[in-house]
Amino acid sequence: MFDDLNIAQAVLRQQFRLVVQGERCDLQPVSGGFSGASVFKVECSEDSYCLRRWQPTYSATPRILAIHQVLELARTHSIGVVPVPLKCQSGSTLAEVDGKFWQLEPWMPGGADFQSVPTEARLKSSMTEIARFHRSVCEYAPSANAQRWFRPSGETPSPTVAERLRMISRYEGLLAEFEKALVRESDQRFRELGSRITCLFRAAKDRVRSELKLVVQLDVPNQPCIRDLWHDHLLFSADELTGIVDFGAMTTDSVACDLSRLCGSLFADDLSMWQRAIDQYENVRPLTDAEHRLLRPLDRSSVLLSGMTWLNRRYILHSTPQDLPPVCDRLEPIVARLETLVS
Repeated sequence: MFDDLNIAQAVLRQQFRLVVQGERCDLQPVSGGFSGASVFKVECSEDSYCLRRWQPTYSATPRILAIHQVLELARTHSIGVVPVPLKCQSGSTLAEVDGKFWQLEPWMPGGADFQSVPTEARLKSSMTEIARFHRSVCEYAPSANAQRWFRPSGETPSPTVAERLRMISRYEGLLAEFEKALVRESDQRFRELGSRITCLFRAAKDRVRSELKLVVQLDVPNQPCIRDLWHDHLLFSADELTGIVDFGAMTTDSVACDLSRLCGSLFADDLSMWQRAIDQYENVRPLTDAEHRLLRPLDRSSVLLSGMTWLNRRYILHSTPQDLPPVCDRLEPIVARLETLVS
């Protein structure tokens, strides 16, 4: 992080003409989550910014620039809850320094605390703004070099459904390897959670696969979607949604991907709360019957695969952090939902 801090200071001075550690700005590192990104808060005399270094493996600049274009399109439709990156000295919204990519965007106000303050006003505000965002970017026209990730809007099957069917098959093939690795796992809490995850995956995989197969050919409207829209990425000030953050997973898909991810993280298996949230969303952007049909299979497959993804990170990709308690904190609610899935 120290090296990144020095580079971040240089990026602000050279690429964005912001003076740091002086009278005008102060630079503080904040958590970049589990992605490998580095995130800094930049406090200036009048404004605050977020300086982000994209994770080292994320080198597809056409995709990043396309994400920026989608956010800019949302701003033209008066969507104020998404951060639009600023232009650097080159005129681009992406600055490259020593092969790494940086962006500077407004610091979005508020806190990710819906679960501690789950008011009806917050529910209405968040679902309304998400529906407005989806509606504002549905006609985004990607450039030719971004069409690996973004496609023109239209009705096709959701790519995520087919992707999750492939993931189930892949993790089936890795089950034995995960179980052997867990026997040798030195961290007791991770070992116990991981062992429960593999057991529950065995019990639920065939049913979830059958549910996905029923909708894999279902045509739904496709458009830019956030695809990592969950509790910790929604920021609230009082009862208003004031920020949505982290758009690195954005691509063309069904809005059902965003809604299932968000409702699963906010409400778990409380279907009455799911319905209340979807009702608020549909006051702005009604869902098609096909989009409704996708919601629960997407949620249930996410529950099935989330824990296995963490085992894959630890034993195949070797990319889990050394500090495992935060990882285990993420695994515990996954295991709880898996328990419900197989009951």
